[in-house]
Amino acid sequence: MGQGGRILVVDDDPGMLHLIGLRLASAGYQVTTAESGEAALLGFREHLPQLVITDLYMRGMDGLALLDHLQAAAPSVPVIMLTAHGSIPDAISATQRGVFGFLTKPFDGQELLQRVGEAIRLSPLLNPEHVSAQWRKEVVSVSVRMEEALRQALRISLEGKAALLVGPGGSGKATLVRAIQRAGARSAGPLVHLLAADYPPSVQEAMLSPHDAEGVWQRAAGGLVYLAEVGALSPAAQARLFAVLLAQMQASDPLYRLGQASQPEAVPDVQIIASTPRSLEAAVADGRFRRDLYYLLSKVSLQVPSLSERPEDIAVLGQHFLAAIRPELGLRLAPGALQALQAARWPDNVRQLRLVLEQAAATSLTPVLTETAVRRVIRQYAAESLAGFDDARRDFERDYLIRLLQTTAGNVTHAARIARRNRTEFYKLLARHGLDPVDFK
Repeated sequence: MGQGGRILVVDDDPGMLHLIGLRLASAGYQVTTAESGEAALLGFREHLPQLVITDLYMRGMDGLALLDHLQAAAPSVPVIMLTAHGSIPDAISATQRGVFGFLTKPFDGQELLQRVGEAIRLSPLLNPEHVSAQWRKEVVSVSVRMEEALRQALRISLEGKAALLVGPGGSGKATLVRAIQRAGARSAGPLVHLLAADYPPSVQEAMLSPHDAEGVWQRAAGGLVYLAEVGALSPAAQARLFAVLLAQMQASDPLYRLGQASQPEAVPDVQIIASTPRSLEAAVADGRFRRDLYYLLSKVSLQVPSLSERPEDIAVLGQHFLAAIRPELGLRLAPGALQALQAARWPDNVRQLRLVLEQAAATSLTPVLTETAVRRVIRQYAAESLAGFDDARRDFERDYLIRLLQTTAGNVTHAARIARRNRTEFYKLLARHGLDPVDFK
């Protein structure tokens, strides 16, 4: 019998679709079917399957095009490809694009079930209503993008390795870290949250020392350390963190001990999760963040989507927050209020959405939160959150120069030509922002 996994089957041949669905259902799987690639995308968003089985050659969107869409939205969901016209080029193309398996019709039923079983074991059930999914109870979402982040979070928890979360401020990184801890063997251990920017360099270094009896590693023994805004660590603190991560890898993987004359330094039993609001590649390129530390952290990396990348979550998040803000009123959003929220920009993401609702609800005298109340707070928040013109221009200029140097591999002549500046002026711009072209070569 199957494990009760949730499978989406796609084929424009109704007979084949029925046959595959019947075989999988009889093996204990929950099966949803779609007769086209376009219908499959809708079904995927609605049912959030653990596995997709699709025909390669279909009218309209074919299997490879469907695979591309699924890879963009949920790359950790396995896809098995079926075709009646199997060929080596087709198999190579599908494999290179990340397909999990490739079966040729007519396929053997037992082979199909074997491949399905292998895929399902690698693709755990994430249904928030399932009793085994309590680990994700704080994550309120109906978004495919967030569901993909949760799938990756679960793997990070089960593997117990260090990881780097990348996502803008207010997007829910801390919530994901709590879910990671609850999902794995460290759920009963402590969770120590360290916001790097809150501490001066000397304190950062001391806290990350493996020999400090009151340091982070000792307080988190048997649990998890969450290093938020890891890019704000001082060079000395980065060195401490690198030493701990390297020692952990040397202790767990014999390959890292090759050439080492002695046993790796003992370190506390902790899982390390770091986060950053933006990619650290620019900080690595200009020397503000250690390249070797970035390599160790980013071996397992998870992108946390912004609220603008998951707009379908605004309604469910809004109602979730209102239920907690003033439960005595039973607050709900008026249709116009919801439309205002969905049309707004959210630079501070989920955190900003909650603040807007808290302010709008504070003055509400009725259970219905009106469009007028919501729009007033949105305008106020937008005005207060705008950066000064000089600050915004400086940030844009530095980001532009970094991207330009990355694109040209540090070739100043080429970069200056693209920027339409002479070399002398371009060098002055680089010096103003502390950028060295050599770091980009």
